[in-house]
Amino acid sequence: MTTDFRERIRNYQNSGDRLVIDEILYGATFDFMNDPTRQHMQIGDKLKVTIDLPRHEYYISYHIRALRDFALSKYRGERQNVETREFSRILSVLAIDYGIDFKGEILQHDEWQYYYRLTPELIENLRELMPRIESEVFGSDYYTFKIQFKKYETTILEQSAKLAEAERKVEVNILEALERALKYVDASRSEREIVKYVNTAFSTKFGELELARNGKRRIYRKDRYDTLRSMHVTLKFPTDLYRAILPQLTESNVHKLTKTQRVAVDKLYEVVKQDSAAGDFTQYSCTRSGSVVITRNYAAEKIDITYENLRKMLSRIKKRVTK
Repeated sequence: MTTDFRERIRNYQNSGDRLVIDEILYGATFDFMNDPTRQHMQIGDKLKVTIDLPRHEYYISYHIRALRDFALSKYRGERQNVETREFSRILSVLAIDYGIDFKGEILQHDEWQYYYRLTPELIENLRELMPRIESEVFGSDYYTFKIQFKKYETTILEQSAKLAEAERKVEVNILEALERALKYVDASRSEREIVKYVNTAFSTKFGELELARNGKRRIYRKDRYDTLRSMHVTLKFPTDLYRAILPQLTESNVHKLTKTQRVAVDKLYEVVKQDSAAGDFTQYSCTRSGSVVITRNYAAEKIDITYENLRKMLSRIKKRVTK
């Protein structure tokens, strides 16, 4: 077994030897957050994190672990927004002002409050303590707690139920992004340059895959100054599914089509209907608002005609329904 990092990458590129991938993914199981060499350094107005690792591939592992943990943080009750922070605030009141120990895990804190990991276990602990909370917490504190508890009880349980499926899908995305990055990296460069390239390429591809997993996509559109800008849009099938075939086509004007056109459109409608039910946006482009439209190659394949014939047919349909 070779111990040379660059040679292991070349072996993967040339023969498909997956040793380097296995080692990187194994490294991603390490608890880097508690590594004794991990330090924060203030450089100007920026805070930089440094870590001293024994193998080059572990710097890639460290990067993967950080992105994976962030991708799963909302399912593990770690990531909080403005609203869930209010839940943590009222829990802080229960713990600090009323001395009620509900055994919550504190992720971080500031001078005003604690920020708790919002988990099913926390919900269950609070539920068991409800008689005490009802008897000891008064006024607006009790009113706020009841509202927040009722609001997030179901949400937190649902997030936890989705964790296993999210973990599976995130691992698939990690593997695809890592394989792509290692496939194209120049193994003749220095180890430092290789790590930098792989981490950057991994972030780009993993980010795209995660957007898709969350029903979003990065698109590029020109602004009023004719400058191309990227934006993230949430994908959705239009309420009128005919618009996913052609934006100008609707349930109210589909009767204008010829018999042959209607047969083709009806077949495509069934394809769109199935994809909509499955939440599958893979073979769809989208508008600025995120409303999806079936890609021409996919549509042509599904109804067994050539791309060119489909393009011509849709052009004729557009004229027919807009005149």
